[in-house]
Amino acid sequence: MKLIDLINRDVKAENESKKVMVALRVLYLIVAIAFLLDVILAGPHNFQTYWCGFCLFYAVLIALFIYTYYSRTRVSLWLFLIYVFSWSIYMIPKVGWSAGMQNFFILVLLMVFFGSYARIGMKLLLAAFVLATRVVVILTLGGIKPVGEISWLTDKLLQIVNISAVFSAIIYLSYNFSKAEKEEEGKLVEYNDRLQKEAYTDQLTGLYNRRRAKDYLADLIAENNGSAISLALGDIDFFKKVNDTYGHDSGDEVLKKIAKTMMETMRSNTFISRWGGEEFLIVFPNCNGDEAHIALERLRMAIHDSETVVGEQHIKVTMTFGLVEYDYGGDFENSIKLADENLYRGKESGRNQVVY
Repeated sequence: MKLIDLINRDVKAENESKKVMVALRVLYLIVAIAFLLDVILAGPHNFQTYWCGFCLFYAVLIALFIYTYYSRTRVSLWLFLIYVFSWSIYMIPKVGWSAGMQNFFILVLLMVFFGSYARIGMKLLLAAFVLATRVVVILTLGGIKPVGEISWLTDKLLQIVNISAVFSAIIYLSYNFSKAEKEEEGKLVEYNDRLQKEAYTDQLTGLYNRRRAKDYLADLIAENNGSAISLALGDIDFFKKVNDTYGHDSGDEVLKKIAKTMMETMRSNTFISRWGGEEFLIVFPNCNGDEAHIALERLRMAIHDSETVVGEQHIKVTMTFGLVEYDYGGDFENSIKLADENLYRGKESGRNQVVY
């Protein structure tokens, strides 16, 4: 079995954090490698009276690694903290203070904050305990020389090994836990974007809804530098007859077909929304009434020439539009009202036309 697969294997206990357990396994491997290199560099002769202790610590490390597959997260975390404290304090007199064994306390501190699900008060308490332990170790073991003779080069190599192990562990923990946080943050942003889109989108047609249309108009007018803005209300002619004749499901298909035709026919910067029922609001930014009239005539003909196919039914509809150019002397609500009046005139005078 590959080492990565072994490290990433899930825990047997239910409702436990796999991420923390995997992190502990990686830390145990880093510590095991550093521990072994420390002994090799220091020389076996310097450990001849401490072989039992060395073998015991290594055996415990292997047992704790295996235990992560069966243990609870909190238990394994506490065992790791105890082990790193004990091992570091045991090794300092063997290889000397300058070898940097005390730096492994940083891993304990990181796991207290990253790996523990305790409340912040408990985390701060544990951090204070780590600090106090470090102070005690400095007072009792600070500057201590190794029990055996260690050359200047060996001492530097020991420092490099231990600081490299600590840095590697810090990089791994920071990446591992910050990655999860960023993924969750990304999911939250994506979820919020989806909620906002749903709040602003008509579910049937995929067009913007009335709420979004009002917000868009308010923003457009507030940001506009005085250039022309035109808006139109469009209504499907005899839509009630479509529902009564073909059914509401067919009526929904007609609405979707109309929406698709609008999006394919209008310019990309044209704002199209479903205003309500079979009524649509179209906004033309940077476009005067004459230009908007030409665009609406093109849309009206496209709808007139198209048909909605539902099963064996071929449904043809037309639309009437009421168009106005926005008057900066009033508000957009008044312009919509004027567009609605033009739409009503179009309905009264034969439908299937643009009234401006």
